[in-house]
Amino acid sequence: MKILGLLLASAAWLSCLLVSLGDAAIAESTVNIQTESGGSQIQFTRVGIELADLKRPHILRVGALMNQTVVPMTRVEVKLNGKVIKTIQNSSLELDLAPMMTTGRYEVAISGTTAQKDATISLNFSGINTQVNQQSSGSGAIEQRMIINVR
Repeated sequence: MKILGLLLASAAWLSCLLVSLGDAAIAESTVNIQTESGGSQIQFTRVGIELADLKRPHILRVGALMNQTVVPMTRVEVKLNGKVIKTIQNSSLELDLAPMMTTGRYEVAISGTTAQKDATISLNFSGINTQVNQQSSGSGAIEQRMIINVR
């Protein structure tokens, strides 16, 4: 049974690994979802980025929609390697992470809430050869961790 679980986990990881197409290096990506004891979920994403790609913006966006209408986030906090780099209230977040990174491993922690519990909270991280989209609904909160490996 353990071997079957390992094979399924390996297949899931391989299905998330994107291969190079021509001369364009595509980032690898892995998503894991962990449920905390209180029922909240933390989504983990692993992304690989080429150093040369950081010459162009890599934008992190967090926002909320309810019935196709933009809903302000009550609070959004972004940490880079444990240090708060941006906190906003009553708005959506848009932040370019490229100027903050060079070669190495970075952990980006994103947490946010909205007063509208039925709102869908979306996270988007995009740049050259990189696209991460996550959504959370039903709790009015989002917890996301991205491990970004710049090589």
